[in-house]
Formats: sequence, C-alpha cells, structure tokens
Amino acid sequence: MKADIPDDGLLWQRFRSGDPDAFDQLVQLHYQSLFRYGIRLDADDEYIKDCIQDIFVELWQRRQTVRETEFVKFYLLKSLRRRIFRGRAKWGANWESLQENYQFEVEFSIESQLITTEAAHNQAHQLEVLMNQLSRRQKEVIFLKFYQNLTHEQIAEVMGVNRQSVYNVLHEALQKLRNAWQGDMAFLLVLLPLIV
Repeated sequence: MKADIPDDGLLWQRFRSGDPDAFDQLVQLHYQSLFRYGIRLDADDEYIKDCIQDIFVELWQRRQTVRETEFVKFYLLKSLRRRIFRGRAKWGANWESLQENYQFEVEFSIESQLITTEAAHNQAHQLEVLMNQLSRRQKEVIFLKFYQNLTHEQIAEVMGVNRQSVYNVLHEALQKLRNAWQGDMAFLLVLLPLIV
C-alpha cells in the first residue's frame, strides 16, 4: 500500500471516535467508486448523489454506534445498494420488483496508454458488447469482483444472495464471455477490470 493512501481500517476507527478529518478522508476516498457503482443501479445521477450523501450524513450522525469493520468499501457499497432500492420503494415501487428488475449498465473507460492499437480497441468494443448481453446480475457480479475487488462472500452480502449463487452467476457469466469471445483469452482477462 502506498504511504500517501490512508488505511481504511484506521480511518474508520478515527471516524467512529469523532475525528472529522478522518470522516472527510473516507468520503474523499470512496465517493467516486460509490458513484460509479450507484449509477449502474439507477441512471438518475442526482438521486445517486443524494443516496451517497444520505449514507455519509447518517454515518456521521450514528458514528458512535456504527459497527467496526475492516472492509469499509464493502460496507459502503452494501449500504448504497440498499439505500438506492429502499429509496425507490418508498416512492411506491415494489421492493422485490426493484431487486429483480433493475438495469446494470456497463461501459468502458479505455486508457489511451493501455489500449493504443485499433485491434485492441476493437477487442475492447467486442467485450463491451458481450458484457451488455449478460444479465444484470451477471454484470453486477463481474463489476463487484473485477472492478471493486470484492470477495465472493462480500459480493453475496452486497447483493443479498448466498455465496453459492455468486459462484454460479460468476461462472455462468465468464463461461458466456469465453464462449462468445473471438480473441486472445489473456486479453479478455486484462480488459475485465477496466469496467467503469
């Protein structure tokens, strides 16, 4: 870990003790990844920003009773997902229906220094097309696994499913990608984490 990147666990402890600087650092460290995840669950960017703000306001208000965690990012992703769906449910949508019928959008941020050739660009586009043919749950599992670097257990917690379901969904998604992929498999594995 780089020296200039604070440790989440230590920041969390300091935040729980009432340190506003630690809280600000947590917000700064996690806001972008929360927004990138949230916007895939609901396309209303203002609603997502409100949900993220609500999470952080509530955390600050309940800082003395919030449980300790070593996995701050996981905790925040799970809180955001729950906040998004429950917020929409309050507006009259059915909670179970929202959990099953949401969209999970995927697009690529192609780093120019990483992908410079036309062939690589075409393969990235091919993967994006293939990814968008996956089910919303498959796309969400791949996003959480390869972009957010969550464990299978953490993904299960975030999505509210059991661990075996995560294994099954991930296996099916990767199998579909493997079967449809027309290129070097190593390149496919390099591109997966570029989902933004």
